[in-house]
Amino acid sequence: MAQKFRNFWVAVGLMVPVGMACGSAFLGPNNEAYQITENGYNPNDLDGLPTGPKNLGEEYRRVTPVMFYTFDQNFIDYFGTNGIDAVDRAFEVFNGLTNVSSYTPGLFEFPMEAQRVNYQAQALFLSDLKSATMSIIMEQLGAAQPDRYVWTLHARWHEGDVACPAGQNYTVVKRNFEPISSDLNQLQASSYVNGTLYSYKIVEFCQTPTPYGWLADAVEFNVDPLATPFTAVASGFGSMPYLLGGTALTALGGLGEGYYYTGLTRDDVGTLRYLMRASNVNLESAGTNVLTYVTNTTAEILPTADLATFIENARVSDPATLTALYPGLQIAGSSSYLTNVLTTNTVFYVTNVPFAPAGMAVLRSATVVTTNIQRHYFHEFLNAYITPEYQLTSNFQVPLVPGHTTTNYTINNVITNISAEGCPPLTPAGTVCTNVTIQTEVFNSVGGDFYILPTNWCAVGNVKTQLIQVVTLEGETFTVTNAPGTINTNEVSFTVTPTLTYTQYVYQVNPVLCPEDWAAYRRGIERVQFVRRDYDSLIGEFYYPTNSEYTIITVTNNQDYPQHLRREVFRPDILITARDLSGGPGGPSGAGTLARSIEFDGSRSLNGLAGPGTILNPAVITFSKTGPMMGNSFPLMDEATGIPLFLWASYDGSTNAPVVYPNGTSVTELENHILIRVTPSGPALPDAILGVEYSTLFTGFSIAGGTAPFTWSFAPASGGLPPGLTLNPATGAISGVPTQPNIYDFTLRLSDANARSIDLHYSITVTP
Repeated sequence: MAQKFRNFWVAVGLMVPVGMACGSAFLGPNNEAYQITENGYNPNDLDGLPTGPKNLGEEYRRVTPVMFYTFDQNFIDYFGTNGIDAVDRAFEVFNGLTNVSSYTPGLFEFPMEAQRVNYQAQALFLSDLKSATMSIIMEQLGAAQPDRYVWTLHARWHEGDVACPAGQNYTVVKRNFEPISSDLNQLQASSYVNGTLYSYKIVEFCQTPTPYGWLADAVEFNVDPLATPFTAVASGFGSMPYLLGGTALTALGGLGEGYYYTGLTRDDVGTLRYLMRASNVNLESAGTNVLTYVTNTTAEILPTADLATFIENARVSDPATLTALYPGLQIAGSSSYLTNVLTTNTVFYVTNVPFAPAGMAVLRSATVVTTNIQRHYFHEFLNAYITPEYQLTSNFQVPLVPGHTTTNYTINNVITNISAEGCPPLTPAGTVCTNVTIQTEVFNSVGGDFYILPTNWCAVGNVKTQLIQVVTLEGETFTVTNAPGTINTNEVSFTVTPTLTYTQYVYQVNPVLCPEDWAAYRRGIERVQFVRRDYDSLIGEFYYPTNSEYTIITVTNNQDYPQHLRREVFRPDILITARDLSGGPGGPSGAGTLARSIEFDGSRSLNGLAGPGTILNPAVITFSKTGPMMGNSFPLMDEATGIPLFLWASYDGSTNAPVVYPNGTSVTELENHILIRVTPSGPALPDAILGVEYSTLFTGFSIAGGTAPFTWSFAPASGGLPPGLTLNPATGAISGVPTQPNIYDFTLRLSDANARSIDLHYSITVTP
């Protein structure tokens, strides 16, 4: 019975037509019933999070078009500036992609093989830091190892009374797919990766032989032994041996020692195109800390208020007092300070004067200057707005309604004087008259109007002016009657009422609501741009929050609608760090090379499927900083018989010697980089055009505590400038007329008179 079953599956396998010569695999969580560790699903877990391949339509992908990455001090201390540059160059490869849908259907812009070997690095057992980073970025974008999942176990069971491995049965499926459109008579599931054909052999252990806990796997091998395996950048980095009693049986793909990538391959870009193309519409969440601007709301009224009064109240009021005066005002933070305030007051009083008729009081005034200690406040508002140039907060950039401001405002003091002195000439003695005058004071401060957005609004749209009216605000009336000890028989009095007028605008608006993590049917984002955003200093600990605003196309009732989103980035999306990953004293010989985290959200998957879903931020990429490590086994117990296991380095196809980590030069450069600031810092300079005059100048460079003059030169073993361009050693200007198209990488050294220097890596692309 079991033999017939196996023969049946072999016959079906022979009937399957061959697909095209490309392949893509999609990464996701192990959330399907058959994806269990015993069946070989990802023994190389990502920091303990099991992952596995996803079927078509159940992929996981990124939904944020801009991601921020940075390095912490652990990485910087070990890898220095050369390591930072290597990782930057890896991200630049992905930043160089355009919208994935813009490439030709066959992706002929990209090679099917981008591996190269540096034989010196291979002899020294070195692994390329940039290439490893490229593989991890592919993983973070949702790509699984295509060679790893060309064939994979779907079911494994035992029949009969015979002992394992006899009686074992399996179903094997493909989770590698053709990323390029094919004919109807061709399968989209593919046995190829970048033109290399893979078959499989099932490895069965019956009992757990490894620390990973798996029992069986369909292990891929290339049918043509001369074909290049593991060509895709997504194939992973390094090797993960299948161990049996300490003996390596085979390896799971990856880039070996001495090898490096020159760029992305056809299948890598094909994977990204499938995931991020605009025509791929998925129901997905917006992501953590993402506000979605919802505009289909009913009209509301938004009035403005007096700005001058608000500024004065904000200056002297603590947060509780200010929010009581202005309900709904949101204050993100406040600080205060003590200051001396000179106050000039005119004091009015009523008194008797010599020779005045009995019982008559007259009005007199005196100027009094006092010095007071007053507490002033500085507030940061979240929802108080004036106009773009006078916006009260920089943390919430939203469409603003029109505002009206002035650099000064006036207060009218209405003075009412009831006394004999207020009477016109020839009035009978003792007559009391009322005289009203207006005294105008001009204040050199910002005035006008402002508005407070309700707390459940984040912006406004469809602004229409509903009403314009002049509003008069009256202050507290100051009244003077008689002086103490006197009798005001003639009812002499004096009042001062300050009044302030401003023009109030009442707008009809449509509120824009911003729910967090709003789910919708969204198109792919086409590309992801990576932006390096360092801590407050090169070796600092504090990451200052930032915001990212972008638009994604949603699909409702078969119609496209642009949807604006705002992402609050409180910590880096990708943190790059380093630690000793060699494991504890009881593990098998070997060195961990890197670790990484990845978080999947499949909460919006429909009908019980395993996807689609999203990949959430943040993520952590950890490179091993174990340092040089040797492997020994009895009876080979000394250094001479030890086998080098692993060491990070940076190298390429040039004759330059590999840069190994850690190295003293890199650490010295790190120390100098703290003092030296160069703009631009690399790696890409503006493109040049063949035969067209080119010029760029480094500006804003300085050396704190250094001694002039500063000079520019090429670092040892640096590549050269594009033919036709020259470097000015005094100014750093690169100029000339390029004569040959290509991409040119080179390293410049900036030095001061005391021989303090830093090396900066750049590239210039000369286009035809």
